[in-house]
Amino acid sequence: MQYMVKVFTLISLIPFIILSLKGFGFLPVFGFFSDLGANPIETIIHTTGKWGIRILILTLLIAPIGYYTKHELCKRLPKPLGLVSLFYILNHFLSYALIDQGGDIKVIIVDIIETPYLIVGWAGFLCLLSVGLVSLKKLQTWFNKNRSTISGIVYTAAVLGVWHYYWQTKVIEVEPVLLSILMLLLTGWKFITSKKKS
Repeated sequence: MQYMVKVFTLISLIPFIILSLKGFGFLPVFGFFSDLGANPIETIIHTTGKWGIRILILTLLIAPIGYYTKHELCKRLPKPLGLVSLFYILNHFLSYALIDQGGDIKVIIVDIIETPYLIVGWAGFLCLLSVGLVSLKKLQTWFNKNRSTISGIVYTAAVLGVWHYYWQTKVIEVEPVLLSILMLLLTGWKFITSKKKS
């Protein structure tokens, strides 16, 4: 079972590996890895952000699948996949802060304050980061005792992440709309099952 968890975790990191290969200019035969396009910084920021929210929602999807199938893998996958999602979103933020804004704290703060979708994205990032920090081995006992609270924070991070993604698109795109609908269904399922348990 642990082997399968490692396999799924590795698969979830493939987009980052591909992005890195593109960034370093590795061009295997057939040109499978092209360059990062006309605006490489934007490509890095958008790619890491998209995969971060995709994997976060995939992590949340495991809960209803596990609820109905009772598969052991569904109990072990959420934490490593959630950390992979945090890894992508952390890279998303660092790419924006260090590469795009040159690490200028004042500029970053002003940009976040003046841009509503950045406020939403920043809030979602802080939610996910807090969960990542309490998932450390030293806090494992506290983590296990407060799974319900942690789950709520992860759902909040996902809602804010999808909102950030949807809001920052200049035109209506299929993916953010689909993710919004999926997030709505997942939140509804979570609310109903939580009510049943209580």
